[in-house]
Amino acid sequence: MAENNKDLKQLKIKTAALKRIQKEFFGYQKEELKQNERIQKLKDQNADEADIKKQEEVLQETVQMYPNIIGRLVESVTELQGWLDGKINDPLIDTSDEKTKALEAIVEAQEFLVANNPAQ
Repeated sequence: MAENNKDLKQLKIKTAALKRIQKEFFGYQKEELKQNERIQKLKDQNADEADIKKQEEVLQETVQMYPNIIGRLVESVTELQGWLDGKINDPLIDTSDEKTKALEAIVEAQEFLVANNPAQ
């Protein structure tokens, strides 16, 4: 029984990690929008070219995070799916709400990847 509780906890952790990575992507998208607005505001105010260039560098650093996040998301989906596949005959896992949440998170992440990953 203790092993099963440990498995449920592990499933919960893996599912939360998957969701957290997606949330991180959205955070970078928001930051990208804000940064674009800052740059446009600086341009509209005829700010110093060096200031604009620095803000464009910050924007580029933000955009460069996307491939890393996508890679980690793919890895997390694969890991969670593999973990679930390894527990296919575990009645406690099969009937748990955590498994349902995990499967929903996997589907959501796969749809997200299709929509946000031009490499696929």
